Amino acid sequence: MAVEAPSKIVDAAAYFEAKLAYEYGPIGLKMAIEQGEKLTIVDLRTPELFAKGHIPGAINLKFEELDKNLDKLSKDTTTVVYCYDIVCHLSAKAALELAKKGYKVRELVGGFDSWAEHDLKIEGEGQSHKSGSCCGG
Repeated sequence: MAVEAPSKIVDAAAYFEAKLAYEYGPIGLKMAIEQGEKLTIVDLRTPELFAKGHIPGAINLKFEELDKNLDKLSKDTTTVVYCYDIVCHLSAKAALELAKKGYKVRELVGGFDSWAEHDLKIEGEGQSHKSGSCCGG
């Protein structure tokens, strides 16, 4: 059995420490909301799916129009982004763009599907528990 080099262990520890600092799981986000943390939650899915069901208090912004809607976000507030599911990369792309512009940002791991699978509160017309097809990203 090969032993991992100490520098690789340090790299792994730094990676996971940073990863945890910039992500929420569904329960962690629920707790942050309940504790009154100052958050702006951004749903990057289609307006149709957003209307059917979304995380309470979320706003819907298309990834392609994120730059045009920066006035809806504050650099003083943590922005939490989410998209469809665990294989969708729209939220990671949005988080990267926002971070480059100086926004405090976190990503919801697993997207909307992860939130819904934990039977957490959903707002919307149909209160759909499935996000539909992924973004293709």
